[in-house]
Amino acid sequence: MQSPDEDSHIGRAYLISQGDWLLQFLPVNSTGAMEAHQHEATAASQQTRPPGARVGGWVDVGLSSFMAAYLDLARHSVKRFSATEKAQLAQIKWSETKRFQILAGTGYYFPAVYAPQALGLAIGRKLGLDIGQSYYLAKEMSLLACFALLALAFRLMAPNPLLAAILLLPMSLFQLLSPTIDGLTTSLSVLAISIFLSSADPKRKHTVAASWGLITCVFLLATSRTHLLPLLLLPFFLAWRRQSRRDLYLGCGITVGAIAWTAFALQSTIDVRIVRDHTTAELLLHYLGHPMSFLQVVFASLNDPGLFIFYERSFVGVLGWLDTWLPTYFYPALWAGLAICGAASVSVSTLQRDGRSRLLLAGIAMASAGLVFLALLVTWTPHPALTVTGVQGRYFVVPVILLAFAISGVSAPTAPRRQWFAALAVAGFSASSLAALTMTLLSRYH
Repeated sequence: MQSPDEDSHIGRAYLISQGDWLLQFLPVNSTGAMEAHQHEATAASQQTRPPGARVGGWVDVGLSSFMAAYLDLARHSVKRFSATEKAQLAQIKWSETKRFQILAGTGYYFPAVYAPQALGLAIGRKLGLDIGQSYYLAKEMSLLACFALLALAFRLMAPNPLLAAILLLPMSLFQLLSPTIDGLTTSLSVLAISIFLSSADPKRKHTVAASWGLITCVFLLATSRTHLLPLLLLPFFLAWRRQSRRDLYLGCGITVGAIAWTAFALQSTIDVRIVRDHTTAELLLHYLGHPMSFLQVVFASLNDPGLFIFYERSFVGVLGWLDTWLPTYFYPALWAGLAICGAASVSVSTLQRDGRSRLLLAGIAMASAGLVFLALLVTWTPHPALTVTGVQGRYFVVPVILLAFAISGVSAPTAPRRQWFAALAVAGFSASSLAALTMTLLSRYH
């Protein structure tokens, strides 16, 4: 439970494992009072919550107790479990009793993205495993799914040094090992872009399986990460490049589906962690009608020294619930390593083959980065805003992955010296990143 909002993600996966694909409405009794006693739902947030808001669901009491116990580690930095406490937590069983739990913010995500975690919890409960064992099974299912997606992607295109470095960042590894959706969406993005570039390459065959694989990945990404909606352009580019009606029809289908889901999620999901006087739809219409106001808020956020430092450090790695920082000297060292890996990834030899597709990826990366700020501005930041609240560096991982593919393009033969330079750059970065991650986790949790 040490990844941000991990309890909400696990709770959502549990609901899906029980067949509850959507979050449920907040239960009220005849006087309108809450039946669920969750501290997140304050009286103020109740006043701003419109009728019919989907905010949570009925979660097994044993699972709730398991999560609450481990959240103490996040709330109290000096907390450590004794051997007796660990044994007690390991013995928590599934219960037939449920209570309503607010699952903050998870209603925006399409249910299918939780499939590995939900499957792990369902199997664990079916086999009669303890909740702790079921939790680890959910983590393992999520990790195996990530490995499978990355393996498929690397069969299509070998990762360039910058992509490898991004996947090896302390933040990336920490989220990959957590049963949230960050690792899955990162792996899905690598597979989607690999399919796209290989399909857009005129020297390679574009198969029916590639078309369906691409639209599946893009749909899951666009419906689980709002700032990745620009990825919907990929099948339309292939339809133009390959003169493929199949990609055109599939692209139209997933675009309608993704927009419909996004509109439904924004309208029906309320995040009770923040109290606002305006709805998401009202703020979105405001900033669409006043784009300069949006740009001014983004510019102010980027020019705020404290926020900028947080962006660049939380991209590299601020672990736990944003309370566990790496040793300070690792941040400049890892940024330098990223720059070296980026230099080793630049390729101009295939520009004539894939220049347009690479330019599209770079444009999507910029649009996605902008949508990170817009999404947090209309869903998380009180209005009127001077800066955007809630932006974390890890939200820019996929946009940077898009840039990594854009500067490299399709695989091309390279000189032996360059291959050795790239291998050494990735090896050095990997060693530094793993050292930073290990030292930080031992210091915080051991």
